[in-house]
Amino acid sequence: MKVLHCITSTGFGGAQIMLLRYLRALGQRAHDHSVLSLMPQGAIGQEIASLGVPVHDLGLQQGRYSVRALKTLRQHVRHTRPDLIHGWMYHGNLAARLATIASTAAPPVLWAVHHSLQDIHNERRSSRFFIRSGAALSGGVSGISYCAQVSAAQHEAIGFASDRSIVIPNAIDTDEFRPDAEARARLGVIAGIPDGRIIIGNVGRDHPMKDQARMVAAIARLLELGYDVQGVLIGTGQDVGSARRASHELGVSDRISTLSERSDIAKLVSGFDIFLLPSAWGEAFPLAVCEAMACGVPSVVTDVGDTGLIVGETGAVVPPSDTEAQASALAKMVDLGPSGRQAMGAAARDRICQNFSMSRYIDAHDQWYHEAISQGQRGAWSLNMASKTGISK
Repeated sequence: MKVLHCITSTGFGGAQIMLLRYLRALGQRAHDHSVLSLMPQGAIGQEIASLGVPVHDLGLQQGRYSVRALKTLRQHVRHTRPDLIHGWMYHGNLAARLATIASTAAPPVLWAVHHSLQDIHNERRSSRFFIRSGAALSGGVSGISYCAQVSAAQHEAIGFASDRSIVIPNAIDTDEFRPDAEARARLGVIAGIPDGRIIIGNVGRDHPMKDQARMVAAIARLLELGYDVQGVLIGTGQDVGSARRASHELGVSDRISTLSERSDIAKLVSGFDIFLLPSAWGEAFPLAVCEAMACGVPSVVTDVGDTGLIVGETGAVVPPSDTEAQASALAKMVDLGPSGRQAMGAAARDRICQNFSMSRYIDAHDQWYHEAISQGQRGAWSLNMASKTGISK
């Protein structure tokens, strides 16, 4: 079948990376897919194009939309004649739906939501508009996938059609993300970290929802308690972001290493002793946590989205926006010692391999696509989310 993926952008982001990994894992089957980005092509779009997958864009700037762009979008759909349109992210989802409204021969439209909504008022005003618009139009699509069970419940609570929901958790390439004995030395050289120091790492862009300044505060607390630790944050904007500023304000700048986005994350994450996700809101199914676990790194995560479901008993889950809780959980993990953390990390990798493999992700999408096409644009079904995901406790 011919599948058109309509996505907000192809810059760095969790949904974009997941689309890239999905298409890469499809191998030769990816040539039946194409990608249309609303915004100009980004780094992920270039990687997708290198797979031989056609990538087009509408050239829109963030927050700027036009009737002309919608016309171009509809023309693109008529020209490419996909069997199915798969929307990604709020703006991409809406665009996919608008491209088919009032069309008598429109292909089925599926939406993919990669965000959680603990409180819609945490979102920007423009984002709230698109989220509510999505709720209003959701009854006209063939299916809505969420990467997290929590996200599905939250979106249904504000009006997203519940009879079209399915949960397909994100997946990890466990051959790419795996324990690497050389990662520690590699990271130490790049970030200037002395041997023997406990490394607490985070991978993610600088954004208020990530609450990375609180990670710095938790590390400062550990230093006060006498723990020899170093924080490492890798992602877009980290070199001048909130964590960097907080490190200066708290007087711990020498214990916080910040690196901009990198293409060799898989070669560095294994160098962490502990992964910390300090996010306050917005996470649905954070890939960074899964990647760390696949690399055999135990995690401390805040209870946002499906993070608790991801780590299970292989890590620690703490309330969001609680510096002392983060510091306490980190201290307990440091106190486990190298062998204790290694055992917990091994269990974390096993959990990822068993529950979040790329093969399961591909199979779930194959089934979803075929059901949508067989039932048509107005088809709907209700699936039991727990049995569909099949995630172990």
